[in-house]
Amino acid sequence: MNVKELIEQLMDQDLGSDVILKKDSEGNGYSPLSKVDGDAVYVPCNSWSGDVLDTKWSAEDAGMEDDEWEAVKQHPRCVVLLPVN
Repeated sequence: MNVKELIEQLMDQDLGSDVILKKDSEGNGYSPLSKVDGDAVYVPCNSWSGDVLDTKWSAEDAGMEDDEWEAVKQHPRCVVLLPVN
């Protein structure tokens, strides 16, 4: 899902509703939305999970060499929804 698709789905909702994040598909916990972060890139490990890296990090923070980090930062940006806990 991209941001446009998310906005379209959210526009069908009561705009005063709280946003609650489900921890997993089985419903093993819930947490209110705390923050939205758009300064990240997603690097998939497989078709269902991967890593999110903050573009403000240094290469050292990301655990990469400078040239590798610069290449990763060229990936499309992603939006990350962060829970309270």
